[in-house]
Formats: sequence, C-alpha cells, structure tokens
Amino acid sequence: MVDVPLRHKTTPRPLPGKKATWPRTLTLIGAGIILLVAAGGLFRAALDAYREHLILTGLSDDPTPVALVIGAEELSIPANMIRLAKTRAGGPVEQADLAVLWPVLEGYSERSAEAFKEGSPTAPIVYATIAARDTPIDSTGRLDSVYARFFVGKPLPGPDGLVGRQLDADSGYGGEIVYFAPAEPRPFVARCLTESTPEVPATCMRDVNVGRGLSLLYRFNRKMLEDWRVLDAGMRKLAAGFLVP
Repeated sequence: MVDVPLRHKTTPRPLPGKKATWPRTLTLIGAGIILLVAAGGLFRAALDAYREHLILTGLSDDPTPVALVIGAEELSIPANMIRLAKTRAGGPVEQADLAVLWPVLEGYSERSAEAFKEGSPTAPIVYATIAARDTPIDSTGRLDSVYARFFVGKPLPGPDGLVGRQLDADSGYGGEIVYFAPAEPRPFVARCLTESTPEVPATCMRDVNVGRGLSLLYRFNRKMLEDWRVLDAGMRKLAAGFLVP
C-alpha cells in the first residue's frame, strides 16, 4: 500500500435536497475507500470521506453474513458493517468498505443509528477498507523504511506509551505526526494529522496485512489513540474473523 499525504483539496459536496443515495462523485472518492489507481489512493480517499463529514446513509441493520471475494480470498462479512449496497449484493469485489461502532466494533443497528447517521467527525465510528494488498509493507514496516528518515524535532509523549514524531514539512507529510510503540518488535504505528481544523478532523490511519494477500486500512478519530491497544487488537480480530478458511 502506497502512502500519500493526509491533507488534500476538498471534494465537492452533494447538492441539498438530493435523494439519499451516493452521487457518482462520492461513490468514487468519499462513500468508501476506492482504489483510485494502481499506485494506491487509499489514504486520500479515506480522508476525503472523513473530511466531508458524510452522513452514512443506505446502511442495513441486517447482520446476515455476505459472501465476498477479494483477490483470491473469500470473506464473510455481516451486511450491517458494509457501507455500500452494491457490495452487500455479494460476489467478487475490488474491496469492502466498512463502518463499525466504537468500542464494541459492531455494525449498524436501530439502537446505534444516531451514532452512524450524525456524520460528525467526532462520532464513535471506525471506518475500514479491506482490499487486495499491493505491497507487503504495512504501517509498521514503513516506520523504519519510510517515516524515520523524515522525523524532525524531539520525540513527543503520546497516549498509553506511544511516542510521537513530527514529519518534515518538505517530505510531503507536512502537518502530520507518526505515533508508534517503541518497545515492541512489531510496533503499532499510525499516521495522524497534528491538528484539527474546521475542514479536517484530527484523523489517524493505520493499515495492517491480513490473510494471505489482503490489507486492512482503518481510520479513526485521534482521541481513540488512548485505547490503541484495544482498538488495534479488535480491528485485527474483526478482519481475521471475516476470512473463510
């Protein structure tokens, strides 16, 4: 998976009064994390969706598993976790775009409808995409091979043992910080925006390899770093549970 900066130009908003379906523009760049090009556009599309504060519409409260095929792997994912109706139809897809409620990591239901539909950047929702892996290097692997060469300034204390390092403004990662767990052989690593703005919430992203050839990218509000151990373990377990033996 190829990195791109977290900050990008704002994409057009839907016109008021439109029917609650995803317009073509949002289908391509906001409604889910779309594989834009072979070089990878997952981070850009992920942030577009988050930055636009999109209200999640068209969700299903049906937890029935949907059989999907991504790359060469079969998955079974509850319908109420899948964001797009066309994906809930099942079969071969390029990727599965998901939304789950934090901290229970469950899909949409009538009980949790307000959290899903408010569209706020502070809503307790974790967004994720499962797609075919285009590189063996995940967020953890990029700590030494990519991010470390752009560290500037002194280490910053982060939540629950994490260390933060700001990234050089000339590196293409301006306004971003990498948080990682320094004492672990395969550390948790997430890239976050250093500040929140009216346009862009304080977003973090992390991707991990799952299965034989898939990648799980998940994005979340930076406040959730306080529970990074539970969050990462939960998302890994959730993705592993989708894989069909």
